[in-house]
Amino acid sequence: MRLQFNAIAQSDIGLVRDGNEDSALISANLIAVADGMGGHAGGEVASAIAINTLQQLLPVITDPAIDLDSRADLFLNISYEVDAEILRVSKERPELSGMGTTLTALSLTGNQVDLLHIGTAIVTGK
Repeated sequence: MRLQFNAIAQSDIGLVRDGNEDSALISANLIAVADGMGGHAGGEVASAIAINTLQQLLPVITDPAIDLDSRADLFLNISYEVDAEILRVSKERPELSGMGTTLTALSLTGNQVDLLHIGTAIVTGK
């Protein structure tokens, strides 16, 4: 049996905030949400970076040929890639220094489920 997601996404800014800092990705084999850090410069930019990085890596993430140990390394490297991209953008745009996001992703490959959670990806831009 091959598992896959059948999902939709909706995001709401709520009653307190003026803007929405959430980003999401839904595919048959991966769902993810990034929540930019409210009150910090560029939370919406940081969450978009996290989701865009995941989207670019989607073919690798969902490759069933990758063994369990390699998948663990892959998910660790994803967190490094998200951090590196946030750092790169914050250096290009100093007004975004300190931007950050959380990221949670759930991946289905064959009969395996993988979870990636980054509590806070924040870079000082230094």
